[in-house]
Amino acid sequence: MTTSASPTLDVQWFDGLHPVARPARLWFDANCVCVQADGDDRPTDYGAARLRWPEPLRRGQRQVLLPDGGVLACADAAAYDAWLRQSGRRHGAIARWQQSGWLALLTLALLAATLFAGWRWGVPLGADAAVSFMPAYVDDRVGEQVLQELDRHWLRPSKLSRVQRYEVYARLANAVNAMDSRALAKLTPVELQFREGGRHFGANALALPGGTIIVTDELVQLLADRPEAIVGVLGHELGHVRHRHGMRLTLRASSVGLATGALVGDFSLALATAPAMLAQQSYSRDFEREADEDARKLMRSASIDPAVMADFFERLRKQREEDAEERSDSAFAAAFSSHPADAERIAFFRQR
Repeated sequence: MTTSASPTLDVQWFDGLHPVARPARLWFDANCVCVQADGDDRPTDYGAARLRWPEPLRRGQRQVLLPDGGVLACADAAAYDAWLRQSGRRHGAIARWQQSGWLALLTLALLAATLFAGWRWGVPLGADAAVSFMPAYVDDRVGEQVLQELDRHWLRPSKLSRVQRYEVYARLANAVNAMDSRALAKLTPVELQFREGGRHFGANALALPGGTIIVTDELVQLLADRPEAIVGVLGHELGHVRHRHGMRLTLRASSVGLATGALVGDFSLALATAPAMLAQQSYSRDFEREADEDARKLMRSASIDPAVMADFFERLRKQREEDAEERSDSAFAAAFSSHPADAERIAFFRQR
C-alpha cells in the first residue's frame, strides 16, 4: 500500500463505480490530490485545480467533488479542517468569513449600511438622473390619473365665479410675462384647475406632473384681501412643475417599476400607484426650498414684495390650529404647511 509523508485524512469515497462508499485516505502530493481506498494497491491522483471544494458549514460533513463525478465525504469536520491546515492550505476567504461570528455580524452591519445608503442617497440620485431621460408623455399621463383620482375621492367642483378664477389667471399670467426668461428658464406650460378642497385639502395648491396646478377655493378665499400673495403660492407650484418634482418623487418611490417601464416601454405599474402616492406625500425640504426660490423670483419680477408671504403663512398657521381636530384624519400635506418650518420660510421671503 502506498504511503505518504503528507498528512492524511480518512474519508468516504463515493466513486460512482461501487454501490456503497468505500473507506479511503486522502492527502496532497505537490499539485495533486491522492485518494487511495482501503485494499487498493495504488492511489488515484487528481489535479488539485480540477477539484471543487464546496463552502463548508460550521457543522456538518465536509465534501470534495472529484472531476470524474465522484465525491469524498468526511463526517468529522474538525479533523478535516485540521488536515487542511496541516497540509498548508485553508478554506477560501468567504468560507472563513462565514464561519466567524463577529465577521458575520460585521457583514450584516455593512449590508444594512449599504442598503440604507442606497435608499437614502442612491435612489434619489438615480431617480433624479433618470427623470431627464423620461419622455414628457409619462408626466402628462401621471398628472391626468392623479387628477382623476383626486376628483373621484377628495375634490369637488369649484364654486368660484368666473370673475374670481379669471383674476387668478390674470395675476399669474402678468407675473410670468414680466419675468425675465433667463431668471425662470424652461418654464413648462401650465394649466390651472380650480376645485373645492373641503376638509381634506383646505386652502392649498398642488402641482401635478405634466403642468396642471390645482388651486382650491379655500386658498382664493383665504387671500381675498391679499390676492398678490397668490402669485407667490402659484410661483411655488410653478417651481415644482419646472423642476419636475412630482416625477422625481414618483421615481424615488417607484424606482423599480419605472426602471422596468423605461426598459420595456410600459409604465403601467408606476402609473397605477402614482395617484395615491403623489396625493399623500409631501415634498422634501430641498424640493420645497427650490420651489420657494422660484416663487420669490416670480414675485419680484411682478413688482410684488415677497414679504407678503409672511402674512399668508401666519394665516395658514392660524387656520391649521383652528381646524386641527376637524382635519386630524387628513392624509394630505398642504404645499405651504409642511417643511421647511414656517419661521424659516418667512425669513426666506423677507430677505432683500
